[in-house]
Amino acid sequence: MTVRARLLVLFDWNGTVMDDLDRAVTATNDAVAGRGIPTMDRATFQNSFTLPMKDWLRGMGIADSEVDGVEARWNTVMESPAPVRDGAADMLAELRRHGVVTGVVTAADAAVVHNDLERNGLTGVFDHVRASVADKAECLASLRPLGDDAFYIGDTAYDMTCARRAGYTPISIGGGYQDPSILAAAGSDHHLEDLADLSSLLGLLEEAPGANL
Repeated sequence: MTVRARLLVLFDWNGTVMDDLDRAVTATNDAVAGRGIPTMDRATFQNSFTLPMKDWLRGMGIADSEVDGVEARWNTVMESPAPVRDGAADMLAELRRHGVVTGVVTAADAAVVHNDLERNGLTGVFDHVRASVADKAECLASLRPLGDDAFYIGDTAYDMTCARRAGYTPISIGGGYQDPSILAAAGSDHHLEDLADLSSLLGLLEEAPGANL
């Protein structure tokens, strides 16, 4: 008999666990206001957004001397309330029931992430929370020994690149910060439109905790 491998499942935050595309669009328009940059809608945002964020802002025409201030304003607006994706809480409970090690690895501002966790009743749900991460691939790599098999779920091509670099199976999710065509080009191993489908994808739904294969 072979005991089931330990699973490590880590998530990006904004646009992945959070259903906050509208919040991000609002934050962007607020942060760049008065700089001659056209107002963004959801589609414009999804087709332009990229990471690291400072590179995205520079690409919009924000001067190097203003990037830090614009990013700080963006983070301030992002502290406004937003919901998690439908099914996220139940999915996380299912992962915990099966003994899966879970966590968040995100470049999102730590204050934003912790406010979101508290408002949505998710404080203490994840085993590991790493926010304000400067090098996502490096942070993911530091946590990689926690699982025999490791998965990273994100909504951007950057997430997929970092996941592969750190030895994770990348899983993309639609409805986040990047257009589906950009995600498709990133070449994730799996794609979700609904977080509720993650347990099924990982093969957990029919298994009892500690089950053998």
